[in-house]
Amino acid sequence: MAYVSKSHRLGKKITDKNKIQLALNWTGKFIRPEVKRLSIVMLLAACMTGFALAQPYFTKILIDDGLMAGNMDMVVHFALLIITVAFVGFMISGFNRWLYVGLSGRILFRLREDVYDHLMKLSPDFFGSWRTGDIVSRLDGDVAEVQRFSTDSLLAVVNGTLALIGSLVIMMILSWQLTLIAFALLPLQVMFLRRMRPRLETGSRILREKSADVSSFFIETLPSVKFIQSMSGTGHESTRLNKLNHSYLDELLKLQIINHVTGGIPGLMTTIATACVFIVGGYFVMQGGVTIGTLIAFSAYMARATGPVQTFLGLYVAYQRAMVSLVRVLELKNQKIAVVEPVQTILIGDKAQGEIKLDNVSFFYDKGETQGVRDISLHIRPGEKILITGPSGSGKSTLINLLHRHYDPGAGTISLDGVNYPDLSLKEIRSIVAVVDQNTILFRGTVGDNITYGVKGATLEQMIIAARAARIDDFIQSLPEGYDTQVGERGAQLSGGQKQRLSIARALLMNTHVLILDEATSAVDQETEAEFQDMMDQFFGSRTRIIISHHVGAIHNLDRVFSMNEGRLTEITS
Repeated sequence: MAYVSKSHRLGKKITDKNKIQLALNWTGKFIRPEVKRLSIVMLLAACMTGFALAQPYFTKILIDDGLMAGNMDMVVHFALLIITVAFVGFMISGFNRWLYVGLSGRILFRLREDVYDHLMKLSPDFFGSWRTGDIVSRLDGDVAEVQRFSTDSLLAVVNGTLALIGSLVIMMILSWQLTLIAFALLPLQVMFLRRMRPRLETGSRILREKSADVSSFFIETLPSVKFIQSMSGTGHESTRLNKLNHSYLDELLKLQIINHVTGGIPGLMTTIATACVFIVGGYFVMQGGVTIGTLIAFSAYMARATGPVQTFLGLYVAYQRAMVSLVRVLELKNQKIAVVEPVQTILIGDKAQGEIKLDNVSFFYDKGETQGVRDISLHIRPGEKILITGPSGSGKSTLINLLHRHYDPGAGTISLDGVNYPDLSLKEIRSIVAVVDQNTILFRGTVGDNITYGVKGATLEQMIIAARAARIDDFIQSLPEGYDTQVGERGAQLSGGQKQRLSIARALLMNTHVLILDEATSAVDQETEAEFQDMMDQFFGSRTRIIISHHVGAIHNLDRVFSMNEGRLTEITS
């Protein structure tokens, strides 16, 4: 028998050794389309680095050969040259920034869309075992963190390497002794950061989890405000939020201290090295070993050299944050897709009749085989109207999920119009088989947007026909803007019965060959349900209908009635 795990843990542990490779493999396919633009960004960045390296040397000449030599023409000439270089660098920098933000944003959106597309292929079981806030946190913050490191680090490495090499060469030319002093403490900085790595990684992971807790709280409570108010639970939820906020704040402050120490100690060491350079350099000036212009230029180049060094050390910190985020994102990407599209599909197309066969079908969610369906064999002929009844938890919803192919059976087969489900595309199955669920889903937008969700481009006339059949057109026409009226968040402006009728109109507009109604009329009164049943017989008389309902006596003109209990389906013959 089949077992689908509800665990959201990875099947294999992501180790430090393959983190970088995983990042490159995944992000690389989204960066490659931007290689040309990225190359332009790198080239422009190299030009800006060259301009930046030239300015201190121009300053040295201005001081030594201009000011100190009393040559005013030289002063004016190099002053204008410095201004020109700065202006050109400013213009190039602005254009390069615009270009880079554009390509960086496109890469981020593609990464996020790739994860979202994968989520859309996962089974309902996954979303039942994961918190929505946790998913949103990974899809938003963690994907952005991976993108930032993948693109920003590349630009930082190129810029930093050019600036560092250029600065070091000029510094060695100006004074090799001062250069050694400037970088004497670098090994200590590297050793310190290596010791801080585990603390950064742990702190970043915990903070991400705390952030997901807060997001989950809002996603869970905001849609349920009416219920919370009716149960006098506002105080309780405020207390919960307060605890979550304080827990998040505690971890945020801890991480801020770690980040401050991690960045501050190397910066402090750099300051000490700079002070030593000025002490020794000042001595050299007094002894006549170097000129004042040389010392000023050297200090400028040292700043430009230590900047990339600090950037590289900062990248080490950013790497730890990015790897934490990468692991969290890959936990989503590595979730196994329960239902896969066939390599070669068999098309039913216009030949669809709505015939469904289940042959010894079994499927279970748990290892103990207590939740699911067992040994179901059922042949539903085209145009049949059948009723399936049974207590809650008997397996009715599982059967619907199998018929809509959200899962594949662990044993047995399901076929539609003579074609096995695995040979059909998911799109075709769901264009032939429509489900109207008791838990109506409506999206922010207009009434018309929600009715035509499954049939893009439907005309107003088609909408009205479907709405009339669902007995809701009169209500829609009474609204201030008719079919253009906004329904609010999740249909908050509508009653339960109105939401269900909208979902029925949506299914009718799809004009499918098989219609499954899962307690679709549970929120309407008996009179409306009777009208709806008459409408179904009138508009769907030639289509296959599967009705899931507890109200056996309220549904007439049935061809067959079945009862489901403990995952088994039995036909009621009397």
